[in-house]
Amino acid sequence: MKIMFLLLFVCLLSLFSFTGCQSAQQTHQVNQYTCNDIEMSLIRDINDGHLDMPLDRACLIASGVHNNRKIQTYQKKIDLLILQITKETSVNNVNGHIEKAKIIFDWLKENASEGSYRNCYDFKDTLNIKVGNCLSYAIRFTILCRHFDIDIKNIFVPGHIYNMVSDNDHEHLFEHTHSDGIVKKKDRYHPQRKIMKNIELVGEIFLYKARNNNTNADYDMSVKFCEQAMLCNPEDNRPMILLLDNYIAKKEYEIAFIHLDKYLAQHPDDKTFFNKTYILLKKLCDKKGQKPLVY
Repeated sequence: MKIMFLLLFVCLLSLFSFTGCQSAQQTHQVNQYTCNDIEMSLIRDINDGHLDMPLDRACLIASGVHNNRKIQTYQKKIDLLILQITKETSVNNVNGHIEKAKIIFDWLKENASEGSYRNCYDFKDTLNIKVGNCLSYAIRFTILCRHFDIDIKNIFVPGHIYNMVSDNDHEHLFEHTHSDGIVKKKDRYHPQRKIMKNIELVGEIFLYKARNNNTNADYDMSVKFCEQAMLCNPEDNRPMILLLDNYIAKKEYEIAFIHLDKYLAQHPDDKTFFNKTYILLKKLCDKKGQKPLVY
């Protein structure tokens, strides 16, 4: 038993010997046997905090498409949407980003949006069966708008994502999951409203997958997706909250404490938010008769 604990200590020490998002990067190196080459190509891409590969490919991989032939099949579905929009609308005959975006939005709503469901985050499902949530619909809309050279942005507020297109001094907001297509006032003026980076969109997919696996009690898989979400957005505390929940569910309190202690060292502004969890984990470690490992 002492030998096993010593091995755990050594592994954890090496795991947290780096700073910033590199601690999560090291975790992926430990768990990489669970990833094939396609999945690892995305992990290597986001390790530096930037997304270099095209957004459609990254979102497909994050959604679970880990075969190049299948990725090409989904990209053909995107190409078909582009062809249909080109043929069936006047998108190429109007000027202005907002007007073009409105045409695409209206066409998608009429021809390619069968329903909105809270957990339909999967981009490939949106391409397959025309259903989604705010995330997957916003990703599809972004990819299509950018093909037509529209300057589009994804706007995040806690619990929701919508799109914004600007044209000179004007801007228009696009809401994908409310029937009237209007962004609600509470989301329009939310104090935590921010423009998302491409890599953060990918991170949202990972976070949804982490939540679903956590709900299904597949805590190890949820940990994997939490770590990948943290690579995409290391300033977001939501993956950390879920990561701790996974380790607590597994009764691995020492590992949970180490993750939290490391996170708080890098994000001191979150100490108040995590204070009760920090105290609880220390008590749980003491209850098991083992002192928390702090580095």
